[in-house]
Amino acid sequence: MFLRCLLVPTAPGLDPTRRLDAGLRLSRRLHAHIGVGFIAPGPETVLAALAGTAPVSSATIAAIKEGMRAAAADGKAALQAWCAREGVPFMPAVDRLDATFATWTEWSGEVERMLTLAGRVADLVIVDRPDPAQPFTGRALDTALFSVGRPALMVGEVVPHDLLEHVVVAWNGSLEGTRLVGQSIALLHAASRVTVVQARTDRAEEARAADLCAYLRWHGIVAHASNLTVGEGTSVGAAILDAAGRMDATLLALGAYTHSRVREFLLGGVTRQVIETARMPVLMAH
Repeated sequence: MFLRCLLVPTAPGLDPTRRLDAGLRLSRRLHAHIGVGFIAPGPETVLAALAGTAPVSSATIAAIKEGMRAAAADGKAALQAWCAREGVPFMPAVDRLDATFATWTEWSGEVERMLTLAGRVADLVIVDRPDPAQPFTGRALDTALFSVGRPALMVGEVVPHDLLEHVVVAWNGSLEGTRLVGQSIALLHAASRVTVVQARTDRAEEARAADLCAYLRWHGIVAHASNLTVGEGTSVGAAILDAAGRMDATLLALGAYTHSRVREFLLGGVTRQVIETARMPVLMAH
């Protein structure tokens, strides 16, 4: 399996530069292209948000549409400027499947529906770590994890020069972790170094890091196993992030929400801890 199609969803007022940088650094290793999808709310969504605060008229609707067109034009111009700086062809006539270039597409509608449809015909969705000040970021991550069915790459504050220099896989034998590994074989194969980390929990004996390393070897991936002892009073998520940092990981990979989201919200959990505090890029699948 090849990873050829990387999707970067964005919206009015968002700066996708970090995600574009991450996508480009992956693309140059994976020979993939970057599809930027601009998702703007339709007039009906904006009007619903303005209900009771402004009169609805044809002029109001026209103003909303014009505002969205202007935001899309600004976003497209910013992408073209980024492509010029990075030497990335923009909307070229493609005659090679393994070429790196960028495309621009505009959609109007709800984030969840638009991103679900677009993400299902991509190999990887690249999103920001959720920012409470930007509701789109949280909605995009939730949609990528729970609706798309493809791996999601969450980009934090730090974008390493080479995301595939050292990939650390957090393994617990879960269904979600298994899906992530199966969908990311091509990415792991391209990595310079892979380490499988297993936290010592009550599942440590039934799902061993060494077993995953042996499986990966059949795919030509040389991975090293590392057992992680979680200290008393330390969450598993914090321990994994700390270990990944000490190993100079450039990318952390883990199955997301192996417990229900409600349970993680109420009691805490690995996924929630990682999403809230990770500074490095995190590859996830549910």
